[in-house]
Amino acid sequence: MITNDDTSLLVLKDLILAGRDAEQGYQLAADRVKQPELVQLFEGYALQRRKFLLELEERVRTLRGTPPAGSTASGSLHRGWMGLKAALESAEAHALLAECERGDAFSVKAHAAALSEADVDAQTRTLIQQQYEQVQAAHDRVRQLREGATYAHQ
Repeated sequence: MITNDDTSLLVLKDLILAGRDAEQGYQLAADRVKQPELVQLFEGYALQRRKFLLELEERVRTLRGTPPAGSTASGSLHRGWMGLKAALESAEAHALLAECERGDAFSVKAHAAALSEADVDAQTRTLIQQQYEQVQAAHDRVRQLREGATYAHQ
């Protein structure tokens, strides 16, 4: 029999794997971009995602689980593609913003899927909802910057 805790643990573990990818993706973007304001933005989002991971891992431990190690295969491909694009385009801000937006779209979907899961306990659902709102806000901010004139293809 699958319990609410079992479902919550599965959902949390998926979010941890996706969150590691997001943290690493933002850090890679921060390391490659040349504009100081984007370095600061990307580093801030990498730190935010690290905080989210710590919260998710703590919740897993509270539910008597063990946080997963590693990251997702698709996340590894995402980071590899971003590294290639950054190298080929000399860390063009618009390209990095587009890739971060794409990566965050995955994070938004992962959180939305977690929230749609019916058998997640209330505390876990509250944590996921809080993170979802911040992930969505980051995604929207990155999209706004990508679409703006400041970082248009140069």
